[in-house]
Amino acid sequence: DYTIGFSSYLKIGNLDFSFAGRRVSGNYVYNNVQTDMGYLARLYGTNGYLANINRSAITNNIQDQASVTFSDHFVEDASFLRIDYLSLGYSLENIHKNPIRLSFTVQNPVVISSYSGIDPEISSGIDNNIYPRATTYVFGISTDF
Repeated sequence: DYTIGFSSYLKIGNLDFSFAGRRVSGNYVYNNVQTDMGYLARLYGTNGYLANINRSAITNNIQDQASVTFSDHFVEDASFLRIDYLSLGYSLENIHKNPIRLSFTVQNPVVISSYSGIDPEISSGIDNNIYPRATTYVFGISTDF
């Protein structure tokens, strides 16, 4: 239904803080991770060993994959609030002839959503990826010449 972006930059003396994020509402995603691993027959596998299954297989008592593939039961509201980055910096201006800036940035620190899958922000609308987006921490030191 709507997408809202927000960002801010604040500087007080030698200290600076910035952030950016997004709020998306009306986003729906097909949770294919649940359907691929969401049936009880997979538990015992075809090779005689136990395999992992999704909790939805037990909750919904789903016996085989044919009964869950392409079911709208797994289309979920994936509205979300994501903070893209938080950054904090400090400038050491009086120590050296050239100013030195120390910084710490966190990318992708927070995602708030009722979506039960891995990532509510999927461009294709089908969540079948088993790798979530990484949270990255960056320490920085910069100077001017």
